[in-house]
Amino acid sequence: MLLLLACAIPVDSAGTCPCADIPVANPVTTEAAMLALLEATRDATFPGSGQLAVQPETDLAYFRASLDAQSLGQDRIYVVSYDPVVLADPPDASALAAILVHELGHVEDYASMSDAEYVEFGLWYGAQDPATSDELRDYECATDEKALARGCADGLAAMRQWIYDHASAEVRAEKERNYYTPTEIGAWSGANGECPGYL
Repeated sequence: MLLLLACAIPVDSAGTCPCADIPVANPVTTEAAMLALLEATRDATFPGSGQLAVQPETDLAYFRASLDAQSLGQDRIYVVSYDPVVLADPPDASALAAILVHELGHVEDYASMSDAEYVEFGLWYGAQDPATSDELRDYECATDEKALARGCADGLAAMRQWIYDHASAEVRAEKERNYYTPTEIGAWSGANGECPGYL
């Protein structure tokens, strides 16, 4: 059984996990560089996940993936919004790539939804209290696992620490509650392996 599982792990011909195949260049300080990294991240980890765009959003704290509402019913455009502090005081590009894999995990979910399902999901998500919702935590941790399954543990842990260092106490508490912390990332990787395959 373990041998069959090992054979099913989707690694490239060099034996690396998809996150290791993301070309990164430090630092990412412009919107064009952010979009280029997002597209390279998509190509390495979620190929074929649609047209992408990025946009700054002050006080977003720190990333969000959504569907451009104007593209509903048409060729969809998926937008990753980011807090401008990410470009002003950039994290390591491999950490940034890892959090973009998390956001692309959301895009994968959205791409599987009809327009009506996407709107219903958006209403559900917006109604969740990030200070108390266990359903929100379950959803976001499952999305973290998409990144971890692609070998992004080190980058995701580094990005979470960067976020903690830049967040208010309230935002940090919400992030620690609703997403895997660096310690939880290490525990998940220890239990599941460095690159256990796509979920």
